[in-house]
Amino acid sequence: MTITNQQHHRPAIEWLSDLQRAKVEGLSGAKPKITIQDLIEKVNDPNAPEQALIPTSPRSVEACFRLGVDPIELQFHPLAYYKYTGDTDEIARIRYEKNEQVRRERIKSLIDLRKKLVDDGWSGEPGRPGASSAKKAAAAANSNQDGRPNSSTMVEKERQRLDVLRKRHEREIAQMIAHEAARKELADKQQRKVDALEARAAEMARQKAEHDKEWMVRQRELELQRLREQRELEREGKRMAEERYRREREAQRAKEEEEKRLKKEAYLRELERRQRTAEHRAETERILSEQAEKVRVRKQAMEAADAERSKRLQQEAHERHLANLEKRKKAEERINSALTANSEILRKKREEFIRRERDAEARRSELERQEKLAMEQRRQQEIQREQERHQKYLTAQEMEEARKKALRERAEAKERELAELAASRKREMDIRRVEREFELKRRLDRVDEISKVHLYQRQALLERIMDDYERTRRMMRDRQLLMRVRKDTNMAASMQRQQLSQAMEQLRYGRSLERLAGGNGAVNMDTLARRPATARV
Repeated sequence: MTITNQQHHRPAIEWLSDLQRAKVEGLSGAKPKITIQDLIEKVNDPNAPEQALIPTSPRSVEACFRLGVDPIELQFHPLAYYKYTGDTDEIARIRYEKNEQVRRERIKSLIDLRKKLVDDGWSGEPGRPGASSAKKAAAAANSNQDGRPNSSTMVEKERQRLDVLRKRHEREIAQMIAHEAARKELADKQQRKVDALEARAAEMARQKAEHDKEWMVRQRELELQRLREQRELEREGKRMAEERYRREREAQRAKEEEEKRLKKEAYLRELERRQRTAEHRAETERILSEQAEKVRVRKQAMEAADAERSKRLQQEAHERHLANLEKRKKAEERINSALTANSEILRKKREEFIRRERDAEARRSELERQEKLAMEQRRQQEIQREQERHQKYLTAQEMEEARKKALRERAEAKERELAELAASRKREMDIRRVEREFELKRRLDRVDEISKVHLYQRQALLERIMDDYERTRRMMRDRQLLMRVRKDTNMAASMQRQQLSQAMEQLRYGRSLERLAGGNGAVNMDTLARRPATARV
């Protein structure tokens, strides 16, 4: 079988970058916000361009991220798209119905998840995850209307932000653990389903059992390896968060040069971590490509076996047809032989009859007068017997024709039955082949969805870490600004107290207060503080 239409998945990196770019364009207003509901008419058009199928609404893009769905793969394809070389219309319709059902389920899942995001108040805008963030922003704006940080509540706010950050990190870790448990349960369920499929196919592919078992072991090892790597990343993220928190406390007392050194080290560590992440992603893509290649080789082997089996069935049907033709030929030979024997018998009977007629004529010539009446009677009897013999002959011919007709009908019925049986078996084999192909495609789709979800989660975790890092830097700058303001205030107060002390000392040794007084007779303390220390009263 030659497959003319085969749908391939886009690389996860390309999928993630396209959706992120569409989300940014929708948030910035560069493009109108297009939701999944708005794209339903476009995805149902098989001739629509791929870029027109990508949503720009933040909630719709987030739904695609969380489900690992590529909106380009939701495009409708007609029945002719699923009809491969050598397939019947029924097989193409079965393949079309299965793929169309999966496509509609994906669209429904995206719509339901987007509705849930709308109900939860998720907006997708940076710094505005929900209504609570908006209230916090308004409160912060009201508290800082003068453009300067509130020094009396800065430390308490900082402590509260640190508590919120710690709790959010705990919630994120709990969500990651819950997601990992759900993913593990889904992987176990998928594993059980694969085991059941292999058990049903063991009778037909006994020679591939060892290879399939080895493949499943490798899959399990890869899954465990990915799980260990994911946990290692989580531990690394937690360790980095603790390290950042420790550095924040030490940075309060560090000098500016020490802060530059810490920033440089943090930058180098981030580069190293990104390099490790890129290497891990490349290794994951290589393993997935190797798995896809192995699946393709297995699929070709199965198709070759199906073709060989179909060829063998056709050969057997041809041999049975030749045997039936041989049987029919022998039956016709027997019929012709029987007809020849009947003709020979009739010929002998006619000769015997003629001979008896000659004898009777001789006797009639001798006894013509004496036996004329008897001869007439015998002639009548002979005519009657001849009629009876002729009638029996016609009856025998009719019976022979009926028998030959019955034989031909039975042979034709047998051939029709064999042809129907062969067609039924071919149809069942085609249906099972389509089901195997569809099951394999669903498994590959699920692997692609899981890899895309993992990529999105890693990207989101990295973005959250970078946001926390930038927020921590802002907090450090605010605290330093607060310390400088406090220092300047203390220095200004100290200088003012010193100036006032000098001014009071001058008053103490002066002769009169009238020269220090203004026109209204009052002493201005600000003017007094600004007077030079060498001025005489």
